[in-house]
Amino acid sequence: MTLRTGALLLGLALLSACGFSPIYGHHTGSPAVEVSLSTIFIDAIDGKDGQFLRNKLMDRLYFHGRPAEPTAFLKITLSSTEVGLGIQKDATTSRSQLDMNASYMLRDREKKTLFSGSAHSVASYSKLTAQYGTLATQRDAYERALNEISEQIAGRLSLYYAERERPSVTKPSPQQ
Repeated sequence: MTLRTGALLLGLALLSACGFSPIYGHHTGSPAVEVSLSTIFIDAIDGKDGQFLRNKLMDRLYFHGRPAEPTAFLKITLSSTEVGLGIQKDATTSRSQLDMNASYMLRDREKKTLFSGSAHSVASYSKLTAQYGTLATQRDAYERALNEISEQIAGRLSLYYAERERPSVTKPSPQQ
């Protein structure tokens, strides 16, 4: 066995001893994160962009279909602004930057806030001479920003449930 292979095996052994566990794996004494995520009801989000974001989150969270009896409710507020960049001599812009924010709150059945946060994404697109081309690049920028926001929210919810459901480590009591 080479030194490199030995170091790799030692590293893997140390990694398993540090308490590392995959988010979506099965944990002793607690349900997997994917089970917890599939019990979240995602409230309707205003607008066409909100509908797109909700559909993306449903694809990410509902591993086994929509929850029959949800245990948590996710409310999301979406906002976006566009800024013109690349000002030309005739005072028109040749590029735009989209700044999108989503505030979210996870509540239980009793309306108690379990977890809240915000997600942010920036996307830009070129303004073309053809109007349809500009609309297509604008729509693509919105979809890229919404995809990023959905990934951020799903990841943070996964971490929330992974931390919340991690079995507590009990320290041995000192013997007297």
